[in-house]
Amino acid sequence: MGGAGSALPGNVWGGVMNPASLAGMTVRTIALSTAPAPFGLQELRRTACAYTEPLGRLTASVTGIRYGYELYREVTLGAACGYDCGEGVRVGATVTLNSVSIAGYGHGSCAGFDAGVLWQIVSGLQFGASAANWNAPSPGNSRENIPTIFQAGIVYTPLGGFLVACDIAEDPRFPAEVRLGAEFALADLLFLRAGVSTDPACCSAGVGVHFLPVEIDYAFSRHQELGFTHRFGLCLHLGGW
Repeated sequence: MGGAGSALPGNVWGGVMNPASLAGMTVRTIALSTAPAPFGLQELRRTACAYTEPLGRLTASVTGIRYGYELYREVTLGAACGYDCGEGVRVGATVTLNSVSIAGYGHGSCAGFDAGVLWQIVSGLQFGASAANWNAPSPGNSRENIPTIFQAGIVYTPLGGFLVACDIAEDPRFPAEVRLGAEFALADLLFLRAGVSTDPACCSAGVGVHFLPVEIDYAFSRHQELGFTHRFGLCLHLGGW
């Protein structure tokens, strides 16, 4: 959905996007995601996994992300939790271990901290905000910090089975990015998604097929200069139905 999702509740990938969105999940879930060749380059492949464990008002999550290839590789491991405070307010935090390895130069690692909040303003309208790497960590002896990225957005559900999302993401290295997305569900079995984003201009679309306890998702995006990226996802719900 164009990358818009900071205000989506019950998100298994909340540990990566907004940890507050983990709160309220009721089903133990394992999720896998891969982009095998972004922009047609296998060297930029990205794979990720997530596991969530509902514990009443608290939901815990662990995530792992691997990016790159043998000459340049980034690995991020995270532990997150989201808590339902009541009155429509949810908060969350993530601790990450970030590792960078460059052939011929060595490797370095550092710890990062994320925080987020989710607020149900009224029924059908959610606001979410998060700060990723707000401590601006620096891996190893590098003088370059991992940037702090702020993201805020809303999700509006005007009709059952249809939602729209809008996010604004701020990376200090680049202009602010606007992300817009929409999802339409057919009988909770087939989900159609589309989105756009700015700076750089990119459009995306996808489809999800849900045969509980299994969900299979596919999406593609097109960058105005670099071309297409294909993404695949798989979710397995382990209990609670």
